[in-house]
Amino acid sequence: MADTNPSELSTEAAKDVAARTIYTADGLWFLAVEEEYGYKAAFELNQRVWKRGGLIYARRLLKNLNLDGKPPLEALATMILADPIMNVRRTQVTALTDTRMTIRTFACPPAEARFRDGRGVFNGKPGCTLFLSAYAEVIDRRIKTTCVCCSPNPENPEYWCEWEFTLSEEKSSARD
Repeated sequence: MADTNPSELSTEAAKDVAARTIYTADGLWFLAVEEEYGYKAAFELNQRVWKRGGLIYARRLLKNLNLDGKPPLEALATMILADPIMNVRRTQVTALTDTRMTIRTFACPPAEARFRDGRGVFNGKPGCTLFLSAYAEVIDRRIKTTCVCCSPNPENPEYWCEWEFTLSEEKSSARD
């Protein structure tokens, strides 16, 4: 019998494998639906999946992160940067104040795979908006999510997409 030692896989490597496995399963599912029912059906179903998935992932992360005492946008930044899915996208926070945060992603596995395989442009804006809005909602319902640019991004080819999160002055918080 083989001697197995889970510690031979570093935490970072395990996170990378897990995130890439999620993207692989998502991509294979999308392609199967696209081949059977067409791109439009696959795209519409994909939006439903990422909306629900975003809330599930966000709640799981929130449960496992210590965000106590952090202002809402700092807590959101911590959650996004802790997410293995966003890690694979090589996400960076490019601006952070008490009322505004901006992130950029420097990789986009779904779009890169479609380009590589000659399948054309994938409009990631709707799904990513749903996904990131779910994260923002779990942290604080006052956070608004806005896509500044999304793939393809010919104006700024050094990164795939940019998102802005703004905190309104209303009195409401999801973490309370």
